[in-house]
Amino acid sequence: MFKTFSSRPALFVVVHCFVWWIMILIAKPNLDRYGDMVEVYAWSQHWLAGSSKHPQFLPWMAKIWFLVAPQTVASFYLLSAANLAVAMLGILALGRALRLGDLQVLVALALGALAFPYVTLSDKLNMNAICLSIWPWTAWAFVKATSEQGGKRIVHAALFGVLAGLAMLSKYYSIVLILPLFAFTFLSNQRWLWRTATPWIAIAVYLAVTTPHILWLMAHQDALAYAREQAGDDPIGARIYYIAKFIAAPLFYWPIPFILAGLFLVKGSFLSRCAQLARLPGDNALLGVLALGPWLLTLFFAVVGLVELSTPWAIPIGFAFMLYGIANADQRLVQENGPKIIAGFRFIWPIMLVGSVIAATMDAHSDNVNYYRPEQEQAVAAVEHWNMRHNMPLSWVSSGNLAAMIAFFSPTPIEALPAPPDALPSYYPERGNWRNEAGIIACPVQAAGSDASDCIEDAKIWASLHGLQSEAATFTIARSGISFPNKLPFRMSVVYVWPR
Repeated sequence: MFKTFSSRPALFVVVHCFVWWIMILIAKPNLDRYGDMVEVYAWSQHWLAGSSKHPQFLPWMAKIWFLVAPQTVASFYLLSAANLAVAMLGILALGRALRLGDLQVLVALALGALAFPYVTLSDKLNMNAICLSIWPWTAWAFVKATSEQGGKRIVHAALFGVLAGLAMLSKYYSIVLILPLFAFTFLSNQRWLWRTATPWIAIAVYLAVTTPHILWLMAHQDALAYAREQAGDDPIGARIYYIAKFIAAPLFYWPIPFILAGLFLVKGSFLSRCAQLARLPGDNALLGVLALGPWLLTLFFAVVGLVELSTPWAIPIGFAFMLYGIANADQRLVQENGPKIIAGFRFIWPIMLVGSVIAATMDAHSDNVNYYRPEQEQAVAAVEHWNMRHNMPLSWVSSGNLAAMIAFFSPTPIEALPAPPDALPSYYPERGNWRNEAGIIACPVQAAGSDASDCIEDAKIWASLHGLQSEAATFTIARSGISFPNKLPFRMSVVYVWPR
């Protein structure tokens, strides 16, 4: 089977992503603890043009997914696995476009699969994770547009325009990928491209994809508030600290691949091995731009004070790191040890599964709050409590990620609102008939014994001010079963509101 992977690397990707999905399901009975995934779901309820934080390509994809897939933890993580597969297939296509051999690309894929962005960070399907999949394909289209001949070059130029536009509609941070590619075309041996239709077609298509969103942003200046918050106004000491962390990010996000490459794909002293893997490929300047450009440009923006660096921004920047390392490696050692690295997955995949069982067992016996959170149970309890007592269906739940969690797991359709229905942000569709609908105002989930009285009182006051009836309910639920040996109760309070 592992010999088959050498000629069919796409099969390696499929098998790896399936194993990865099972690993995540075993280790994580809940969605991510930060609420990023239910936030994506909440945005996906409408075909939004934008939001107060990010552009909306990922929520559009999630909306399409949940038109056919159930709203469950397993389904959402399967979407994460599909995103991971698209990311790895993009790296495969990029490596081939850069004219690396199939074995070289497969070894790069195998090493990259062990980097934290592709192992432990890609389960949280958010705007960093979608960049993992869209960036390699954007880079692939650029490589093809600058290397193909005739009509194929035109087709790939248009594809690059589409994918670059979708990258920007995934996360504005994608500019750090697009600008280095743009700059590459002004190198002395690449300027000839500007005497062809290639760059002009790419620019025209890119503008066609992004202009509607740009116009929307001009009409919704409040949607830029989150982006403005990323501007650099930290004290100089904090800025230096964050810059230093980002400089080191490749080392602590990709330590396993770098160590394996250093041990098995180059030879010599420690310093000579590091130097060989890090050197600029003399015959492939574009690979250097793809591997180093996003990282260096991000650092430049931070140094000049345009942004406050966030370490998770480093998650997507390394899509070409292993291709870069393989291109620099001793090719005799790649041929000799590469198949051994690939064959190592006969042990790595079982280790991933056993490790997930160990992680789940440790969380289960350590009263890990994120492991024991009864998200689905509380959502179902809140909705069914109302349905058993009232004929009027619930139409909305407010607000934020907790509302999104209730809506995602609700046994009946209910819309999660980003704010109370009378104060929806400008990017969100108005709900004109909300005074004639029943809804839920959710209070934060807390450990049993905590008090949500302030939240309940505020919700009742809000309902009274708007001429609505209100009723509070509190649910104390603990997960049970073989996966949850301890009893760790959580309390969630809600206030139901409906017309008089």
